[in-house]
Amino acid sequence: MHIWLIQTGEPVPIGSNIKKMRTAILADKLVERGHSVLWWVSAFDHFKKGWIFKKDTELTLKKGLKIIALRGFGYRKNISFARFIDHRVIAFKFKYKAPNMSKPDIIVASTPPYDLAYETVKIAKYHHIPVIVDVRDEWPDIFLDHIPSCMRNLVKHILFRDFKLVRDTFKNATSLVSMMDHLLEWALLKAKREKMNINKTFYIGANKLNFSNIKPIERFSYLQEISKNKFVVTFIGTFGQYYNPLILTEIAKKMSGQNIHFIIGGDGIFFNQVKAACKDIKNISLTGWVKEEEIPFMLSVSHVGIIPCPNSITAFPNKAFTYFSGGLPVVSSLNGELKKIIEKYQLGFYYPPNNRDTLIECITKLQDNPVLYKKMSENVRKVFDEMFDADKIYNDYAEHIEKIEYDYSKSQ
Repeated sequence: MHIWLIQTGEPVPIGSNIKKMRTAILADKLVERGHSVLWWVSAFDHFKKGWIFKKDTELTLKKGLKIIALRGFGYRKNISFARFIDHRVIAFKFKYKAPNMSKPDIIVASTPPYDLAYETVKIAKYHHIPVIVDVRDEWPDIFLDHIPSCMRNLVKHILFRDFKLVRDTFKNATSLVSMMDHLLEWALLKAKREKMNINKTFYIGANKLNFSNIKPIERFSYLQEISKNKFVVTFIGTFGQYYNPLILTEIAKKMSGQNIHFIIGGDGIFFNQVKAACKDIKNISLTGWVKEEEIPFMLSVSHVGIIPCPNSITAFPNKAFTYFSGGLPVVSSLNGELKKIIEKYQLGFYYPPNNRDTLIECITKLQDNPVLYKKMSENVRKVFDEMFDADKIYNDYAEHIEKIEYDYSKSQ
């Protein structure tokens, strides 16, 4: 089959140092299965906020995988009018360029951006091409969380067309998929569709780690010595509005003198604040940014993974799958699906956002009870193999794409 993937928010895997995310992994899996893939991307790097290409560009990444990069407006902030315009420009360009390309057998379009997904579904419907919409976030509903409640009805009125675009996109898709049950249910509700077999959840997942093959990282060699004698609690990620490890500096100070050590790996807008807070705290190691290839080693010297979100939000972040891939029980302040899974399968603990006493209690339970810790770690490995192994997830996703195309072609 010839397959189009529409996703403009992920890193384009040009070079070996780019971490492959959901669409890139799916593209590789589809190519492995003998399909040809055309991936429509943005010429703008969403994460680095810079241009990958200065103009619209077509590029073959490898045999069977080609990208078309469309240049938009660019933007400095994720929540901004400039980003809104950027997405409109790319959707407009796609609308006029796509019909002139060789038609695919099936399309997988991600949303956000919802305006691009809308144009994709519209073109697919006109040309009788099956289209799967992969729901990644609750746009534009999520915009309402960033404005005062007294203004939300006004904003809903202003964005009426945008809300309609999303409803029409979900309604007219051949299949809806998502990376979380919560998001899939939200999309189905928007479209007034039932959850049938054609609508499925495929988690982001992670690659399973084999610690016996992990090589020591010289700059982190001291951590290996610490882990031999200490119970190590680790955070790895970006220090931002969603995940702020500052709370770990506070509880580390309270837990000084105990056989516990904290590792904070990463960087971000709160790095200097975290660095200042770590001063004179002996049971914390602040590593700075951790490269993708260094993460397995960091997990190998850790006992517990922490997800310290200061706000009460529903999310299932990549770092949860990363911790699970190393067999680490997770202590998280996130509500929603991750909380339910942690509690249902006993994979760690939930603590209310910013509740320092409960966080300390969760860590202490895992440290003081080796039997409980071992059981939770075994649970993590079992659930990871069954639900979160990326190789299995994306094989299943690719099979779903093939089945949707086959069933659709039979019905025509």
